[in-house]
Amino acid sequence: MRQKDVVVCFPFKKEDVDVFSKNIKEALSNKRVKEVILVAYSKNETYQGIENFINTLSKEDKERVHLVLQKRFGTKRREGKGDGMNTAIQYFLEHTDGNFLHFYDADIKSFSSSWIDRVQRRLDEGYDVARCFYPRSYTDAQVTWNITRTGFAYVWPDTILPDIEQPLGGELGFNRHIAEKLSKDNIVLSASDWSIDTAFTISFARYNVKLYEVYIEEGKEHKLYGKLSDLKTMATECFDFIKDNKDLVISTDKMVYHKDELKDIPEKYKHMVAFDIKGSKNEFKVGWTPKMKEYLVRYFPREIGEKVNNVLTGKDTEFIDIDLWFESYGVFMKYFDISDKDWRELFFKLWVLRVLNHAKLAIKYPDKAIKHLRTMLTLFRERRMAKRL
Repeated sequence: MRQKDVVVCFPFKKEDVDVFSKNIKEALSNKRVKEVILVAYSKNETYQGIENFINTLSKEDKERVHLVLQKRFGTKRREGKGDGMNTAIQYFLEHTDGNFLHFYDADIKSFSSSWIDRVQRRLDEGYDVARCFYPRSYTDAQVTWNITRTGFAYVWPDTILPDIEQPLGGELGFNRHIAEKLSKDNIVLSASDWSIDTAFTISFARYNVKLYEVYIEEGKEHKLYGKLSDLKTMATECFDFIKDNKDLVISTDKMVYHKDELKDIPEKYKHMVAFDIKGSKNEFKVGWTPKMKEYLVRYFPREIGEKVNNVLTGKDTEFIDIDLWFESYGVFMKYFDISDKDWRELFFKLWVLRVLNHAKLAIKYPDKAIKHLRTMLTLFRERRMAKRL
């Protein structure tokens, strides 16, 4: 029987205390888990609820659970999830002797001890990093597909990065050596906000790690969002991080990457609509400033400005297709400024049009949805590769 050498971390902000408590119990019950780190954004109601829950544990389990407040690591970016994950890495290295660190989101209703086993199995086989990926609604994961994976294809088309199924996943494990590298990596330490998952993925590629993606077939059941505006901050922060690091030279020639075989998506996900389409359309139509319209005219191809005007007036219901998104992405790569509210809003609104285009296809032709997204990645990759020739 192997020793207890795994440390599990749950970063959290505002969560359902009952769900979170169940997940802590699941982690504590795992035979490999030695300690559990709970990294809090602040001493809010969730913090107090979890503190009360810890007091109900046995003396032995209380000693295995560490409730800590996140520290500030990044200075340029907003304080957020990244600071929490970097706090966990520091705590893991300075206060535990574990060989492996796992991260899981606190709000996952379908989480179980078996997730830890499935991730750890690959780490025990010699992989440096193991990440989880899941079956999802065909209209879900649109930050992943239309911002992060397309960004990887746009900036680093000749690497493994665009192939990674879940580059934004918060469920992963890695060995102590990788934790030590991350703890000294300024690119990772600077990613204090939603960009931390992108920073991890880029750094794993820079390190040429042995990476395995583990398919969690039961899916990740967690809090869902309503309108796409719920993802506005995440979308802009993830894009901005890629733009900020676009000059990084990355080669993954020595990287080992494997993943579980993709299985047929469960029927319940095929027709699930992941966001409020009508509400998102309505949000697109409001809040346009003279500056945003000026940017459209000054920097973007004429077809994109015409497309926006036609959508606003109800003449167009096709929204932004793959070709126009490629053109838009290139403009944002040159001119986007996250400190400028008008640029942030313009990026969000054009991304909404891209997501609506895909959602329309996915709802009408669900069997073609994933092929449509993979075609987009191929197009981004091939056009950027051709430009380098």
